[in-house]
Amino acid sequence: MKFIRKSAVRFAFLLLTAAVIFFIFYMSSFDASDSSEMSLGVLDAINSLLSGLGIDFSLTEHIVRKTAHFTEYFVLGGLVYIDALGYTGKYSIKNLCFSSLFCLVIAAVDEMSQSLSPGRTPQIVDVFIDLGGAFAAALIVHAVFELSHRRYNRKALCH
Repeated sequence: MKFIRKSAVRFAFLLLTAAVIFFIFYMSSFDASDSSEMSLGVLDAINSLLSGLGIDFSLTEHIVRKTAHFTEYFVLGGLVYIDALGYTGKYSIKNLCFSSLFCLVIAAVDEMSQSLSPGRTPQIVDVFIDLGGAFAAALIVHAVFELSHRRYNRKALCH
């Protein structure tokens, strides 16, 4: 029963990872004007929220777009690291490198696919932003597992 539960959890995380990859490519499929319109809608919502909170600061469309890149890949990087952890059973530098490399490949393919959308061009800077988001999440997940393992081992030694 324990194996079935673990397999189901691993499969659920793989499906979630696939859904995030699909979402990333879906967002890249919009042409330049549609993509800009979505970004401006998010920008208006964020600036309205900031204004409503009494914060006298406005974001730009550029910041919103780059933050979206980082955030998408932050989620993907964390999920890929968890997927690797689920199959290897180890939180390791190897899994950290694997998840970062996997996300780098996805980011590069994603940027190249944007050239198929009218008015959009691939940008190497976006690939590095994507990689930064993926690596940050994978590093955080790695650190959480490392710290929890150390804490668990410390408790075991005390008893």
